[in-house]
Amino acid sequence: MRILKHISTVIFGAAIVALFFTPAKWVGNNWFNALRIAVMLVFICLLLSYKAKHQLSESVKKAPRVARVLMIVVPIVALVFVMIQMFWPEFGVLLVRKESWPFYRNAIFVKMAFQLVTIVLFAILACNFVKKKQFLPTIFACLVILVLVVMAGEEISWGQRIFHWSTPENWAAINAQRETNLHNLATQLFQNTLYFGGWLLLVALPFWRNQITKFLSKFKKIAFLGDWLPPTYFLLIFAVAYGFVDSVIAPTGTNFSSILFSIIATTAILIYVIIPARGVLAERICLVLGAFMIILFFNLFVLETWSMNSGVPTEYLELFINFGIMYWAINLKRRLLPVRQRH
Repeated sequence: MRILKHISTVIFGAAIVALFFTPAKWVGNNWFNALRIAVMLVFICLLLSYKAKHQLSESVKKAPRVARVLMIVVPIVALVFVMIQMFWPEFGVLLVRKESWPFYRNAIFVKMAFQLVTIVLFAILACNFVKKKQFLPTIFACLVILVLVVMAGEEISWGQRIFHWSTPENWAAINAQRETNLHNLATQLFQNTLYFGGWLLLVALPFWRNQITKFLSKFKKIAFLGDWLPPTYFLLIFAVAYGFVDSVIAPTGTNFSSILFSIIATTAILIYVIIPARGVLAERICLVLGAFMIILFFNLFVLETWSMNSGVPTEYLELFINFGIMYWAINLKRRLLPVRQRH
């Protein structure tokens, strides 16, 4: 029976991956849309049937004070962002994506600041690994730095959004926004990579942290990655961000299976953890789940900011993802560096 469950999980997991690369135009078929949702639900149920020992209660109790504050502040800030978009949509657009000076796309500079801080933190970790002759951790840290450098460069189109040089005509012809960057050669592919990668880091990996750590411990050379996994309480800080999606009438948003899967899986995980929760933990999860559902509903069916500027809803999501990546790096530095080396 267990083998059958393992095989089923692998099959449905492969189907999920295939769905991620399915053209969005297929979603117009109601039967296909119902089928992909059913496949996602079965796969999520299979994953949850493994009885994830998330130990959320213990993780929250051991969380530093800053993290416990963020569990309250981040959902509230997310709700504030939605209320701004609801009652003052012009300002909601201006906050993140005004297309002219002053305040030109100010969100990209905030995200870039998060990325630069993360680069510095991983550089410190890499130097520490080199001193200890820990070569694989050094390589992984350098790979993270490389990814973050690319992300930071892409945010400002490698300087074009600051210095405003002209895009070569042959490049502009194949770039969706006529800019000198890579991500607008295939905008949705790059966005989905960021969104789903962020979901894995900030929601999925924290939830299944214990199982993944146990699995990694079987392989001596990469067992250190278990220490790199975000703490379980990250789930209560960042799950709410995945309510920020494009409207259902948008050609993007839930039409892309990776985003739809993140929404359904986040909902399922939050419901899964709230059922046995009691006391303060239950209150924290209720706050996150309630905020997530409110934000998701308004973004899908009510908010007008998408029609004013199509990039606004996901710009808010990207802010939370990049903040989450930075907080992950801060958490890693706190846990992996001895106290005497932090000063």
